[in-house]
Amino acid sequence: MDKDLTLTLGKVLGELYEIQKQQGINKVDNGHIYGLLHGFEEALKKEFENLNFISQEKVEAVSQYFSSFIKAGTETDDLPPFDSMRSQMEKQGMDQEQFITILRYLNASDRLNIDVNQLGNFELTSGDRNG
Repeated sequence: MDKDLTLTLGKVLGELYEIQKQQGINKVDNGHIYGLLHGFEEALKKEFENLNFISQEKVEAVSQYFSSFIKAGTETDDLPPFDSMRSQMEKQGMDQEQFITILRYLNASDRLNIDVNQLGNFELTSGDRNG
């Protein structure tokens, strides 16, 4: 990411975190907010290093994989084993984290009614912004 853009976005996020803090929402500590507002590389890296781009093609691949199960009204318990699904998605060029992230996105968008938590114990994201 361009240095000027990173600094600008860091300042904007710092301001948003400040507003949240004033309303009692403490997602990050004061040092992180200060670091963002004043361009500290450590704070900026912590905020932006876990950004993840997921292409429309990968979203479509997951949607297409599940379309036959959706049409058949398959319950989450009756889906193929997770390892089988993951293997199919790896053939599409995505790792497990991307696959789970896409499943959660499709579920949150009401485009897929599969309880990801029933497939295994997965965390929503690998990056933790608290700190």
